[in-house]
Amino acid sequence: MADRGEQPTAAEQMARLYEQAEAAAARASERLVGSGGFASLLGQMAENAAALTKLSGDALDLAIRNLRLAGRRDVIRLGRQLARTEDKLERVLQEIEALQDQLAAAPATSTEPPESKAQPAPPKAQPAPPKPKSAPPRAKPAQRRTEPR
Repeated sequence: MADRGEQPTAAEQMARLYEQAEAAAARASERLVGSGGFASLLGQMAENAAALTKLSGDALDLAIRNLRLAGRRDVIRLGRQLARTEDKLERVLQEIEALQDQLAAAPATSTEPPESKAQPAPPKAQPAPPKPKSAPPRAKPAQRRTEPR
């Protein structure tokens, strides 16, 4: 600052006024933020922002549904269905592997292929019973004309 007998310069006066204004604004801001009105206003603004977000999301979902495109809900539902199908397929594959292990663990009783084993003769086939008499096949219905008369 300036010496004791001299007047402060314009720049010094501006700096002092700026500091005073800044201090006054800080006190006013602290008083405003500390009040209950500010807290309720802030709460209402947060509620409004959340409501607007939900409304815009619903409007976008409706627009996508009206365009007959797959929306978020459709993709989620298809993802769940795909996960269930994958789980079922995994269980089937585990069962197949278990059956293959059982077949591999079964002791082989003979080294001959099963075709060469002597098998008992199959029982004699009985003659087929006579077919019941049925009506003669129906004639095809006459085709209609498609040409104008």
